[in-house]
Amino acid sequence: MKRSDFLKAFGLGTTGLIIPNTNWAQKSIKIYDNYIKGLVHYQFQGVKLQIAIGQELMLKREVTNIYDSFAVAVFYGTEKLGYLTAYENIVIANLLEQGVRLNGFVSKLNNNDIYQAVSVEIYVNIVIESPKIIETDLLQKRADDADDVYRKGIIS
Repeated sequence: MKRSDFLKAFGLGTTGLIIPNTNWAQKSIKIYDNYIKGLVHYQFQGVKLQIAIGQELMLKREVTNIYDSFAVAVFYGTEKLGYLTAYENIVIANLLEQGVRLNGFVSKLNNNDIYQAVSVEIYVNIVIESPKIIETDLLQKRADDADDVYRKGIIS
């Protein structure tokens, strides 16, 4: 993206704001990865054979949900699968309320456990000044699969 196009996109073209001449880039960042809750209460059984890892899932903010003020429902097409975990959904809910486009995808399937059958990973596109600050393999893994003492459950 050209610098002038970037400024126009944010309405900064004529404000006199000075932005250093840098290399701007857009990057997709994973901000969430966990199991969908409530699968037994919604349409998962009817669509479970159609769902595959990598397929897109839609996120919908449910402002009027009486059980969770920050409820974010997860859909496969038009079928509601369930919700993001309460207390992990606050940032996602706030981003959706502000019109931020979030992309959700199936990251893990486990047909042997209905309570942890489908995991959703969520990405947001952000504009960054430099392409990379820290390089780790954690960007490609699920957080639960990180190789640390806490997640291995061997804390003494």
